Amino acid sequence: MTFLLSIFIIIGVSYLIVRIATVALTLTGMDEEKARFQALSAFTGTGFTTTEAEIVVKHPVRRKIVMTLMVLGNAGLASVIASLILSFARGGLLQGILKLGILGAGLLIMYRVACHKGLTKRVTERIKSRLSRYPSFTRPMWEEVLHLAEEYGLVEVLVKEGMDIANHSIGELRLREKGILVLMIERGRRVIPVPGPQNKLRPGDRIICFGKLEVLQSIS
Repeated sequence: MTFLLSIFIIIGVSYLIVRIATVALTLTGMDEEKARFQALSAFTGTGFTTTEAEIVVKHPVRRKIVMTLMVLGNAGLASVIASLILSFARGGLLQGILKLGILGAGLLIMYRVACHKGLTKRVTERIKSRLSRYPSFTRPMWEEVLHLAEEYGLVEVLVKEGMDIANHSIGELRLREKGILVLMIERGRRVIPVPGPQNKLRPGDRIICFGKLEVLQSIS
């Protein structure tokens, strides 16, 4: 049974590693859903698409996170396989069935715990508070900067609580007067194209802006 216990520990640690990596990627400006998929893909070594991989490898912090996940994922997978082989190799058929039943029940319990929204939220907030202490995760949340001219660019900004632009409308902020054009607001699964002065920027929104990079940096 010691081998089964080690498997549960490895799986639990693996879940925690993927969760930490997911939060770390979101703190670099990635969408949470994309960050979760990329973290799980890198850890398991599967499903890493070329298009989304480019978003990761072009960013130095994300690249380090994914590289760490790949190393830890390979080590964790090898440990689980070795533990399973050693566990089921010992004992007869009845013991094998018993171990399989315990393994299945344990995995089901761990899955239920991992899917618990309240617990996941508390764990995520704790990880965020720890990671936010590091300079790499306190920079402006820009997913990509596309330089279209020498001093101008197209920028994606994640609106966070406490930012000067949060909870204010585009008109109140006078962004057009500052030379900033808000081209789109992404609010969860909803997209607001070419928003007007009456549209308010809420925490959690992702906005696509065009303007002078120096001014764009000041609003973040």
